[in-house]
Amino acid sequence: MDNETKKMFEILMKKLDGMEIKQDEIFSVVKAIEYSNNTHKAEIDNITYKISHTEGTINKIGNVIAESRAVK
Repeated sequence: MDNETKKMFEILMKKLDGMEIKQDEIFSVVKAIEYSNNTHKAEIDNITYKISHTEGTINKIGNVIAESRAVK
């Protein structure tokens, strides 16, 4: 293999290595975004549960008050 071909081959290999590193970085970013999305979904589910529970409690109290007024 002549020197020019060897140099071109080395340049090509360096570029391929750089692309592999970029793919690894992109993969890491995508995984971080996926984790963040899952965390936010869990937080939203928890808030939704708390709101539903609070709404149920308020409705119960409202029913008790309405019943007590009806008894009078």
